[in-house]
Amino acid sequence: MADNGHGNSYLSFSSTNRQENIGTMLAALRIEIRPQEQGGREVPFMFRSSRSSTTYGDGDSDQSTPMVIDSESVEGGGERGSNERRIEERDGFSLTRKENERTVEEAKRREDIVKAYDLDGLNCAICMEPWRSEGDHQVSCLPCGHLYGFSCISKWLQRPVPTTKCPQCNAKCEFKDIRKLYTTPVVVIDEGLQKKVESLEDEIGSLKTEKSDLLDIQDNLLEIQDNLLKLLRNLKEKPACTENTSFEQMGSKPHQFLNAKKAQGAQSGFSFGSHSSKQLLHCNFKLQHELAIEGGRLFAMDFSYQNLILTRRIAGMGGMHMLNKINLINPRENEDIQLPPSTKAVKDIQISPCGRLALLASLGKKLSILSMESNNIVVTYNLRVPAWSCSWDLNSPHYVYAGLQNGMLLVFDMRGTLNPLQSMVGPVPGPIHTMYPLAQNPVLGSNSQKLLTASSLGPCVWNTDAGKRPFLVPGFENQGICTSLAYGPLSDDIVASYHPKSKKSNATVNSQCIDPYSSPFPESATLCSQLLVKRIADSHYRNLGSTSAYLSNGQMARTAIINMQNCFPLFAYGDEATRGLRLKELPSFNVTQNLKPHHHPILDVKYAHNQDTGILGSVSEDKLQLFSAELLQKRYVYLMVETFGALSTSLFTIFSMNHKIQ
Repeated sequence: MADNGHGNSYLSFSSTNRQENIGTMLAALRIEIRPQEQGGREVPFMFRSSRSSTTYGDGDSDQSTPMVIDSESVEGGGERGSNERRIEERDGFSLTRKENERTVEEAKRREDIVKAYDLDGLNCAICMEPWRSEGDHQVSCLPCGHLYGFSCISKWLQRPVPTTKCPQCNAKCEFKDIRKLYTTPVVVIDEGLQKKVESLEDEIGSLKTEKSDLLDIQDNLLEIQDNLLKLLRNLKEKPACTENTSFEQMGSKPHQFLNAKKAQGAQSGFSFGSHSSKQLLHCNFKLQHELAIEGGRLFAMDFSYQNLILTRRIAGMGGMHMLNKINLINPRENEDIQLPPSTKAVKDIQISPCGRLALLASLGKKLSILSMESNNIVVTYNLRVPAWSCSWDLNSPHYVYAGLQNGMLLVFDMRGTLNPLQSMVGPVPGPIHTMYPLAQNPVLGSNSQKLLTASSLGPCVWNTDAGKRPFLVPGFENQGICTSLAYGPLSDDIVASYHPKSKKSNATVNSQCIDPYSSPFPESATLCSQLLVKRIADSHYRNLGSTSAYLSNGQMARTAIINMQNCFPLFAYGDEATRGLRLKELPSFNVTQNLKPHHHPILDVKYAHNQDTGILGSVSEDKLQLFSAELLQKRYVYLMVETFGALSTSLFTIFSMNHKIQ
């Protein structure tokens, strides 16, 4: 306690212990933090003084300064009660220990309040002590607007200096400019907040109007939906008008026909030999791009990044092998990628599921990984024998597989080893020319990756679990020399193409198996057989039939199976009789389409798709063709289903917007 010279006592605080004594200072000034209402609403900030007195020692009085900050409130009654419980001594009687502890807790609580509400504005900027509502340290201001205690600013301006200035802004001022403040309620209105409230009110009104308009549109769409449902019921009663395609078999909600294309991860329920196949639609392909190339061999497509990687052999440059990256959106945009001379011919190329890496198997005894972003080889595995095929692991992005010329299968981990993690010996010592990762059945609960490969003996299944030997797929025994293998992951269809072992067997082919669409037997072609087997479970396979086709007798051409949701699976291969891409519907092997022919035999066929569409590609030595898929059906039925799907989407959008508005 200190005397101010007028008989009044006041509390003195030094700047070093200001935070420690701030709770006691609040009790002395009787600071209240509570909301202040004016005109029916809270005021964001208020500074108000009251004339209530508090007794200190000899009965001296001081003024309290209630504060309201950011509309946050702390009840002042607790403050007054705490003042009555402050530490004091009367008639030599000391407070009990319990009361002392209670007072310390109150002081800590006040200190927390000061920290929470940032009450530094109650202190003089010169001495860092709280100012008073009267007395020597009465709150005073300068013409610039800054506040100080009267005694502090008086001493500051009476210093023997040529020019006196404000301690904070350096504005020139004199002692006579000091003005004591006798505080009355001061309200600072946040105009920015008020404008924001008005803007939100206007936005609410606009949303209500928009909601009303959407409700009207919703009523109209519901009426249209009822009319379409009635029309669809009439169509279902007339199967002849829909070419035996029943909407009841497609589902009770016809718009599932459109949305089913987005369910790429689910297995397609192809059921052969039953009436359920009537629900499947037919698919047609239309030529989109045709590019002239030089020395084309193999290619791979990446739909996620809209890229195509083409392997080439440039005859005029000493047989140099290189890659060409082509943009699927604009195929005229392409980049050449040089390969190391030791790579030699690329026998297989596969793009990773993430779409940023390409795996290359080459006759230069190398398994290479190419970065699709930098167009550089980032990893190279040196092998003991040439690699003919390769594949990525569908369960883990770190594992890659290589099929070798001696019939062995190698497993590599990209995370840091140059040696194979596992080496497995196949049932045949010949080259593994084709490799597919098998789709996992979640019901079986197997975490290991299984691979479907092909050698001259036929298809073979490998299990990467240690101790399990590969086995030949049943149903392909004694068919000849397997030259190509196609696998459809959605339908689990496997089609293997076989060349006859001798010309004698070629001449004795059953005439009933000859493809009626093929041209007369060409000199450069061999009449071969194509067998279809369906994978039923983990190791169960069902033979669904076979057919014959003219294939090149001097080239090992690749084939592909096209899986589209709600469509018949298609088998695509290069027909040597027409030198064009031929599509056969599975499981019937009926020819559905003959595409534009090439000048040279087709060497590779690939199909890639995303949630919306698919692209079929074929490459020969001098030409690259890209085809887009479209569905075949009665036009008015398709448009009706499409309209219903769009209508359902619109209704869902409207319901979502109504939910957000509410």
